[in-house]
Amino acid sequence: MSKSQQSSAKVIARLRDGKLIKGFLNGSSATLDAFQQASEFKLPELIGIDPVEPGEGVSLRLDTLKALFFVKSFEGKKEYPEVKFFDKSPPIRGLWVRIQFYDSESIEGTVENTIHYLVEPGFFMKPPDPQSNNQILYVIKSSLINFHILGVMPDY
Repeated sequence: MSKSQQSSAKVIARLRDGKLIKGFLNGSSATLDAFQQASEFKLPELIGIDPVEPGEGVSLRLDTLKALFFVKSFEGKKEYPEVKFFDKSPPIRGLWVRIQFYDSESIEGTVENTIHYLVEPGFFMKPPDPQSNNQILYVIKSSLINFHILGVMPDY
């Protein structure tokens, strides 16, 4: 693993055709901290990913993605039963939403209560399970068939 990969965000790109691409988001400021401070941040139309295994990086257009998952590890927790829904109003501030993708996968999370999730091609969402391998995800709106606001907290 190169020095730049050690500081870059680990991502798993889920493409609309079902393929997964695991790697490191390339770019000088592509750290997880940069994305968690994402109130003014949006992803570019073309995303560069350096693969986990040695080889050439790939460039992906946003509209080819279902979502981009910022993960703790590439292996995940196969035995862990991930919580995809809140059992009550989340303690995280922002908009509590439930989304459903075109492939019927549903998940809840929180998004920032700004106009960005309405006007951009995608939005950042924090999943409900802090023990999940997914730290934050960037959802591509064209991959959704449903978006419901379930509750509002005053701050994100």
